[in-house]
Amino acid sequence: MDTGTFNLPEIPSIPDLSGFGTPDSTPFLDGWYEGTIVEQRTSTDRNGNERTFASEDAPSTNGDSRNIKLQVIVKRQSDERTANMRYMVNYRPADLTAETVAAVVAQQAKVKSEGAQWDELFRPFVTLQRLHVLQDVAGVRQFQRNGNGGLDIHGLFGKTVYVRLAEDDRDNRYRMIKAVSATPPKKAPVL
Repeated sequence: MDTGTFNLPEIPSIPDLSGFGTPDSTPFLDGWYEGTIVEQRTSTDRNGNERTFASEDAPSTNGDSRNIKLQVIVKRQSDERTANMRYMVNYRPADLTAETVAAVVAQQAKVKSEGAQWDELFRPFVTLQRLHVLQDVAGVRQFQRNGNGGLDIHGLFGKTVYVRLAEDDRDNRYRMIKAVSATPPKKAPVL
């Protein structure tokens, strides 16, 4: 078998290929970022299939509560790179009754003044806090019903929101939205 000799030209100079081919994959770090809540977003997976993700208020899988799922496009200030993320608030209709709200307000006063524990009111307390922040983002005093058993979240679409990213509870290679604010944080930079 004759392999022969090939006369290849010499390589003139070796170019810098650091920015060639793959997009910047520098991960988003833990911290605060500016984002925009959108009604829906589309994404193309590795196989070229397009998927649509919608912001919605829908019943949970087991049906005993509801999930507000918000699609948020998070933007990094340093390079304008964006990441598609989801923020979810789970609530039970009972969390929004006048009795529950009054009980949470009374318990909050006891926690502050006496150091009492939250016990069974902790979950509704967290839920009400999260819904309050979303009302601030939407610029409304209170959400209205959507006609399908949930809350009308249309007032959130297109709104700027500040989100705190941290390690995803399920997979530490990813980041998830851990907190939301209508205003930029005062003690931390927006990355």
